[in-house]
Amino acid sequence: MGAWIAEVTTLRTLVAPGPPRAPGPGEPARKSVQIDAFARQVLPLAQAARRVVDVGSGHGHLTRAIAERLVLPVLGLERDRTLARRAVQLAAEDGPSFAVRDVLAEGLPLAAGDCVIGLHACGELGDAIVQAAAASGAHSLALVGCCLQKRRSPTRTPLAAGATPALHLPREVLGLSNLSARDQGVEASRAENLEGRQRRVALHRLLAARIGPLRPGSEIAGLNRRAAQGSWEALARAALARRGLSPPTVAELEDAARWAAEVYPAQRRWAIPRNLLARALEVYVLLDRARYLEEHGFTVEVGVLFPPEFSARNLALLARGPSAAARGSAAPER
Repeated sequence: MGAWIAEVTTLRTLVAPGPPRAPGPGEPARKSVQIDAFARQVLPLAQAARRVVDVGSGHGHLTRAIAERLVLPVLGLERDRTLARRAVQLAAEDGPSFAVRDVLAEGLPLAAGDCVIGLHACGELGDAIVQAAAASGAHSLALVGCCLQKRRSPTRTPLAAGATPALHLPREVLGLSNLSARDQGVEASRAENLEGRQRRVALHRLLAARIGPLRPGSEIAGLNRRAAQGSWEALARAALARRGLSPPTVAELEDAARWAAEVYPAQRRWAIPRNLLARALEVYVLLDRARYLEEHGFTVEVGVLFPPEFSARNLALLARGPSAAARGSAAPER
């Protein structure tokens, strides 16, 4: 079963030869590899585009890397004002521009000449980018998705009209795509990840005792998922404080931890088939987005962009819109 799933979900590697790019200011080495690989795909894709729009630009590392190589207007959109402010501070005077915009709430304004990009666009944002590109007849698109379960609606509906099978995937199922069976993950070892998951089971128990039944996974709501990698007491205190509740008692901590230690081993056995499905879910969403763009006249390519040790979320979608073929010669590189 595992070998069959691996075979049907294996995609070709997108190779972009050339010397590696040096990390920019404040740019982690692991992030730099991802940016470099992504930028190498964007540069030929953005040929003859009028503008590049980076959605979810964060600190602007990718936005600046693109602007440094192309003589094109480059705009970074970020909903977090603090991150956008930092991106402006790091940018050169003649560098890219940045704007604060919540694309999911306010929409994504694109024109037919735009190349829209998103590196690790989470969940619903990835779908929104694809739909906006299709609606505007955008010049081109480059996307690496992430965290497919991050969406406002409880279920993801397929984008493609001709999706077969038309899977309507609940958030809880989409969250399985984040699982990895590798001994060493990007941020922690398998043992550390398992300990973190057991702490989340304990946290679910503690919160349910305080406030009643919870939806699976909601125990970590409002916290960075990395919070589960720290101490059990710190996690419990942070989760209760986030909900305006009093700190946990020693008895509550001990009861929840004891209960999780008893039930989590059984839950782990259920994770065996779940781990097999993780990549299949990721590939299904990738191909659904690709099919949707093809239905709107785009030429699409998909593949693996960088090795999993730099990020397990490494599937890229590259698309050229109907307007790309009619836009003339290539945009000059710097």
